[in-house]
Amino acid sequence: MAIESNSDKVVLKYSEFYYEERAREEEIYLEEIEEELRAKLISDTPQSDCYPAPDAAFESYRSVLANLFQK
Repeated sequence: MAIESNSDKVVLKYSEFYYEERAREEEIYLEEIEEELRAKLISDTPQSDCYPAPDAAFESYRSVLANLFQK
Protein backbone atom coordinates (compact mmCIF):
# COMPACT_ATOMS: atom_id res chain seq x y z
CA MET A 1 0.00 0.00 0.00
CA ALA A 2 1.39 3.41 -0.92
CA ILE A 3 0.56 6.69 0.72
CA GLU A 4 1.06 9.81 -1.36
CA SER A 5 1.94 13.03 0.34
CA ASN A 6 2.06 16.60 -0.93
CA SER A 7 5.62 16.10 -2.08
CA ASP A 8 6.79 14.03 -5.05
CA LYS A 9 7.81 11.15 -2.82
CA VAL A 10 5.64 8.08 -2.38
CA VAL A 11 5.92 6.61 1.09
CA LEU A 12 5.24 2.88 1.31
CA LYS A 13 3.28 1.64 4.28
CA TYR A 14 2.90 -2.09 4.74
CA SER A 15 0.48 -4.00 6.90
CA GLU A 16 1.45 -6.11 9.88
CA PHE A 17 0.71 -9.20 7.78
CA TYR A 18 3.36 -8.12 5.25
CA TYR A 19 6.04 -7.85 7.95
CA GLU A 20 5.02 -11.16 9.52
CA GLU A 21 5.23 -12.85 6.12
CA ARG A 22 8.72 -11.40 5.50
CA ALA A 23 9.84 -12.57 8.97
CA ARG A 24 8.47 -16.06 8.27
CA GLU A 25 10.31 -16.19 4.95
CA GLU A 26 13.50 -15.01 6.62
CA GLU A 27 13.17 -17.67 9.31
CA ILE A 28 12.70 -20.39 6.67
CA TYR A 29 15.73 -19.10 4.77
CA LEU A 30 17.86 -19.08 7.92
CA GLU A 31 16.78 -22.62 8.80
CA GLU A 32 17.76 -23.81 5.32
CA ILE A 33 21.17 -22.14 5.65
CA GLU A 34 21.57 -23.69 9.10
CA GLU A 35 20.89 -27.17 7.71
CA GLU A 36 23.38 -26.62 4.88
CA LEU A 37 26.02 -25.46 7.37
CA ARG A 38 25.30 -28.41 9.65
CA ALA A 39 25.71 -30.85 6.74
CA LYS A 40 28.97 -29.20 5.70
CA LEU A 41 30.29 -29.12 9.26
CA ILE A 42 29.48 -32.79 9.79
CA SER A 43 31.09 -33.80 6.50
CA ASP A 44 34.24 -31.69 7.16
CA THR A 45 34.73 -32.61 10.82
CA PRO A 46 36.76 -35.71 11.60
CA GLN A 47 34.92 -37.98 14.00
CA SER A 48 36.96 -37.71 17.17
CA ASP A 49 36.34 -37.22 20.87
CA CYS A 50 38.49 -34.07 20.94
CA TYR A 51 35.93 -32.12 18.87
CA PRO A 52 32.61 -30.94 20.35
CA ALA A 53 29.52 -32.46 18.83
CA PRO A 54 28.14 -30.34 15.97
CA ASP A 55 24.67 -30.60 17.46
CA ALA A 56 25.81 -28.82 20.63
CA ALA A 57 27.25 -25.90 18.66
CA PHE A 58 24.14 -25.62 16.51
CA GLU A 59 21.83 -25.84 19.50
CA SER A 60 23.53 -22.77 20.94
CA TYR A 61 23.20 -20.99 17.60
CA ARG A 62 19.57 -22.06 17.29
CA SER A 63 18.69 -20.66 20.73
CA VAL A 64 20.22 -17.29 19.84
CA LEU A 65 18.35 -17.32 16.55
CA ALA A 66 15.08 -18.17 18.30
CA ASN A 67 15.52 -15.21 20.65
CA LEU A 68 15.78 -12.88 17.66
CA PHE A 69 12.29 -13.81 16.49
CA GLN A 70 10.56 -13.54 19.85
CA LYS A 71 8.38 -10.49 20.29
